[in-house]
Amino acid sequence: MPAYFKFLTLMAFHVFIEEKVDVAVVEVGIGGEYDCTNVIRHPIVCGVTTLDYDHTALLGKTLPEIAWQKAGIFKSGSEAIVVDQTEEALSVMVERARERKCILHVAPRFDEYDWPSDSMDFGIKGRHQYPNISLAMQLVKVWMERTARKENLVLQNQIDNNHQNLVLPPFPIPNEFLDGLRLCEWPGRSQVIQNRGIVFYLDGAHTQKSVEYCSQWFDTERRELEKKLGGSFLRVLLFHCTADRTPDSLLPYFKSAGFDIAVFCPARLNSIVDPSSDQANFNSNENSEVEKVNASECVWRKVNGKSSTVKRFSCITEAFNYITSLSKQETRKIEVLVTGSLHLIGGVLSLITPD
Repeated sequence: MPAYFKFLTLMAFHVFIEEKVDVAVVEVGIGGEYDCTNVIRHPIVCGVTTLDYDHTALLGKTLPEIAWQKAGIFKSGSEAIVVDQTEEALSVMVERARERKCILHVAPRFDEYDWPSDSMDFGIKGRHQYPNISLAMQLVKVWMERTARKENLVLQNQIDNNHQNLVLPPFPIPNEFLDGLRLCEWPGRSQVIQNRGIVFYLDGAHTQKSVEYCSQWFDTERRELEKKLGGSFLRVLLFHCTADRTPDSLLPYFKSAGFDIAVFCPARLNSIVDPSSDQANFNSNENSEVEKVNASECVWRKVNGKSSTVKRFSCITEAFNYITSLSKQETRKIEVLVTGSLHLIGGVLSLITPD
């Protein structure tokens, strides 16, 4: 039996082939060069988003090292588009593209496009998504051009097949692209759900940069909602981080958010792990999870003061039940930011929407 992620990858490829999909969007698990998804010999187009420090024990401790790993998905005769990177990281990607005879481009800035409105409605909220939006549109454009699927779309063919001008030009955005951006949903990413009288803000951010973006997104979203609903609010943070991520590198980003209560728990759904559960995480053990909870409390009290209200629980279900019980005790409206781990997000989502 293959390892878990390898098994999922094989299953995905099997389903794609059996269902004869028009396009398969394959995301790497970790890095790129040595990832089990990196067996596609002739991808039509590859994309790399903003680099950040994650899985550093495997990918390296510097952005150029991480860039080398990420660029491992570049293939000869294919095309790669990346968002703007640091000069050092981009230089590595340029060299890797040359080695592999892969056409490399940088997606233009979001504000370089001629958007029909200053207040566009995107399915995934947050200004930090702007580079991803530009990258996604450029990737789709290349795919449609290379597969001759642009018959009914107005797309200008402005691809420059050399490295003299890395940055691609923006193009007039078809209505179909705008619809796609508006309808796009990604559970657990910049997601807002109102359930049981509580507003849940869910974002699986787990690196320093993504947590910083998450904090900014939460601040914007909750201000808009508070203004709309009126009244007073009880603000709760539900947090946990896993693997080599540390609370002291992530929690300080939420210092200014004004949380009334911080809740910490391991990223397991129940106190006793069910091996058959989709939520089971076999990459961590109970002791390390408890140590993370202890460390999170210490860091939070250091950042927000020793008198901060902190609640600790042995599992996600207990933490969730505590939070929902607050709605029966409080006259204030309750808003909860859930972040720090995709495993935590998955567990909370399974309780909010069990179906």
